[in-house]
Amino acid sequence: MARARFAIPAPSHAPLFGRRRLTRALACAVVALIALATSGVAAAQINTALTVAIVPPVAAAGVARQVSVTLQWPMGCLPDGATVVGNDTARKRTVTIRLNGNLDSSLQNVLRCGDAIVPYRATVNVTPEAEGDLRVLIVNDSGVYLGETTIHTRAANSNRSQYDLTGMWYDPASYGSGLTFIHGFARNDVMFGTWYVYDSLGAPRWYTIQYVQWKAGGLQADGQIYATTANFVCLPPLSVCPMMYATVMPLAQAHIVMQGPNRATIQALTSSGAVLFSSDIVRSIF
Repeated sequence: MARARFAIPAPSHAPLFGRRRLTRALACAVVALIALATSGVAAAQINTALTVAIVPPVAAAGVARQVSVTLQWPMGCLPDGATVVGNDTARKRTVTIRLNGNLDSSLQNVLRCGDAIVPYRATVNVTPEAEGDLRVLIVNDSGVYLGETTIHTRAANSNRSQYDLTGMWYDPASYGSGLTFIHGFARNDVMFGTWYVYDSLGAPRWYTIQYVQWKAGGLQADGQIYATTANFVCLPPLSVCPMMYATVMPLAQAHIVMQGPNRATIQALTSSGAVLFSSDIVRSIF
């Protein structure tokens, strides 16, 4: 962090300004230094000590949730409560909580601001209006990021998915094939999957998984597996090229059983429920 420079009159010029002006200049300099400290160095220390408790931890949409932020703060300038200042739940599913500043400009209190670091707790109420995850950002009154948490909103009897499947998955027994999921877990629970495998001749094939519906308390899902083809033939030296599909054909039913946030079983089923093939997949974690 760069050092701030402040122009304070030299003692030899004190008669020009008077003791009162000199004291005021010193106070302003200290205020600025403390402000820099609390928004920079102190913020870095606070990040490691910040904890957030949510009561109740999981609840249905429309239920007020008590969000309590506990952190370490200089005793002389403890925040004056907290305020919900940003609520972009419709687009980004994010709410921002600001710890309100309480920096007294008097020289005595400014000097006390750098005293002992003590625990401080502030509480606000947040009421999610839709199921899903709501990201909660914690900032100070200067907008400096202090930490974050997530509010989980889900009815007790809901079939909404319990895990976010977004990412790349693979079967350790069949390296070179796998799946990629895009999952609107925090919003509408819609999921789209791409399954890349090989046919009986060893040629690569990829299929899409669509119209996924969750059940069994959000631990199982069923969807439709589709194959698409195109009429265009790529010219040499390319063997493949991006283009619009010409036909789409349903091949099988996809059945997914979650065994945790990073492990699942996926099966391709016939319309009668017979298993065409099954794969035990794990999430790729980078």
